[in-house]
Amino acid sequence: MAGTTVDLDLFTQSLTENGEDVFLETYILAYEEISKIFGVLGTVFKFVSTDVNKKINILRSKLRQDPDSYRTVRNMVMFETCHNVTVTDTNNGCRTLLRLHRALEFVAEFIQVLSVEKGDNISNSVWTAYSATLAKHHTWLVRNSVSMAMYTLPTRGNILEQVGKTERPESLGNLVSVMRDVYRVVETAYTEFDLLQLK
Repeated sequence: MAGTTVDLDLFTQSLTENGEDVFLETYILAYEEISKIFGVLGTVFKFVSTDVNKKINILRSKLRQDPDSYRTVRNMVMFETCHNVTVTDTNNGCRTLLRLHRALEFVAEFIQVLSVEKGDNISNSVWTAYSATLAKHHTWLVRNSVSMAMYTLPTRGNILEQVGKTERPESLGNLVSVMRDVYRVVETAYTEFDLLQLK
């Protein structure tokens, strides 16, 4: 997988011009780029990578079936809440995106670690990032499995090499900033419609 690169522009492009909404199709493409990082982490986040792909496929199917209602995150939220889709369809777009949204918070913090850490062993920093984000939504069994698997993480240098960022790892900070903007916009929409605890 050496030479894998992550397209930093897609998350920027996913934001609407006024920065208050997110284009769903571009968000999906951006997430596919980010999911490349999961592929270089070994077994520790293999389950995340598999789940991400399933969620992306669900959203892509929704978008294909009804492009207007799923054009942006707010379009989707309004459509599904108004038509009770969040209750009648277990694979609804809002629930599916919420899982990706939660993972995005972790990914942003993980990339921040890659950007600023100086040492090669990043297990403790990644565990701290996981504990502050995704762990809140995982069962004890999953958290325990992740804790043990942290020791199998590749080194920071190896991960940076795999994603093509060995020369200027600090440039990943730009990606983190954009991802946090996208996260904030989605978080705001879900808060307004009381969807953050969607089961």
